[in-house]
Amino acid sequence: MIVDVHTHFFRPESDFGPALRADLARCGVDPAAWGHVGERHLVTTRDADVAVVFGLQAQATGWNIPNDAVAAHVAKAPERLLFFAAIDPAQPEFMAELERCHRDLGAVGVKLAPLYQNIHPRDPRCCEIYRYCVRHGLPVLFHAGTSFVGGTMLDYSRPVHFDAVAVEFPELRMVLAHLGHPWEGETIAVIRRHPHVFADLSALYYRPWQFYNSMRLLVEYHTEHKVLFGSDFPFTTTGSSIDGVRGVNAILAQSGLPPIPTEALEGIIQRDALALLGLKHPANRRD
Repeated sequence: MIVDVHTHFFRPESDFGPALRADLARCGVDPAAWGHVGERHLVTTRDADVAVVFGLQAQATGWNIPNDAVAAHVAKAPERLLFFAAIDPAQPEFMAELERCHRDLGAVGVKLAPLYQNIHPRDPRCCEIYRYCVRHGLPVLFHAGTSFVGGTMLDYSRPVHFDAVAVEFPELRMVLAHLGHPWEGETIAVIRRHPHVFADLSALYYRPWQFYNSMRLLVEYHTEHKVLFGSDFPFTTTGSSIDGVRGVNAILAQSGLPPIPTEALEGIIQRDALALLGLKHPANRRD
């Protein structure tokens, strides 16, 4: 079974604020290139058996994707999509929003992005979210590592900070997105220490040299079993990400460098992330 644990839903024309639009323009990213995100999401995620879907709430950097819109999108394919609630701890009613999404909208997990939200992962407000998630069995997917956004503290996204979260909340199931690039080594050091902490490899394959080195580190530390498949749609797609993972060794040519074992790559692609994160298959969920 293929589970894409990292897909976004948003409507750029209504959900992106001025700061985000300025960041995108500075980096030469045109949201029009993504087409109709909702329609493309429903088509391209069919390359996975199940896909996790979330928006992002981050007032500090101009992201305002309503959880209701994401939940409505998930309802279009409830047999294969799972809704994670995006919560901004910097907002005054963040816990009420979490409870509403969980109880009324069917959220089965939470998306947090400390770098985007300009808040440290060990902030007391974040810890309130973690306590709720532990109580109700909700996994948390964190943006970890760098990003194109500006005006916030990059340090808040260092993977090492999530080690302290895992020590204080050992039962919290966590996913560190993007292998925490460019601090993949830190991410590996964290996930190998904690049984309930994982990483995903979304949005990495199109930096082939960095991706190869990251995968070698995983193999050498024997931590590939702690890595989940994810795409980062719409920045890429489920299918192209699968192809990218399988093609990681293409960069080697006649270099003599050791390849990434096929069994490690297929293990990541086929990993049952639902079982590891304590989630039910959406086709088997009952209200």
